[in-house]
Amino acid sequence: MTVRRERNQAGFTLVELLVVAAVLGLILVALTSGVRFAGQAWEIQERNGARQGDLDAVQNVLRQLIASSSHVTGDGQSLRFIGTLPRALARAGLYDIELRETVGSLVLKWRPHFKGSSQALEEMQATLTQGVTAFAIAYYIAPQGWQPVSPENSQTPQLVRIAAELGDGRRWPPLIVAPMAEGQTGAAN
Repeated sequence: MTVRRERNQAGFTLVELLVVAAVLGLILVALTSGVRFAGQAWEIQERNGARQGDLDAVQNVLRQLIASSSHVTGDGQSLRFIGTLPRALARAGLYDIELRETVGSLVLKWRPHFKGSSQALEEMQATLTQGVTAFAIAYYIAPQGWQPVSPENSQTPQLVRIAAELGDGRRWPPLIVAPMAEGQTGAAN
């Protein structure tokens, strides 16, 4: 009597199990690498978003200050005007305000505005951003167009343009603001 074995037995061979284990291992390595890459990309995007948010905040403050200012003068590296400070500083009244780039930092300085000399008054300052590698201010005065220097004591420029570049390669979108016309009152838009 001969015993026949059925070929359709349930189960896997050792070779089939090794192949499946190797394929699952490759899939796990690929998934782990993908998750790690996604996590790193997320962190980089968060850092870039936070840095850009800082620049946006600085531009918004400058836009508000300049739009509500008067007696705007300056040159290609500094801007001086009379205006009110942001409400967050809780300081009422008018101030002599100056914006300038100093040793790689964008600095805002202010002191109370008086008709007489205010040189004896304490000057306050705040650093708005650091790592500035290029900084330029231009003034639009009709009919001449964009000028590197604002005319002293004659007319307020119709527009002020501020351009800056930071050491990490980020550039500000050009900030173009219309100062308040002389004799006009009210807050900026």
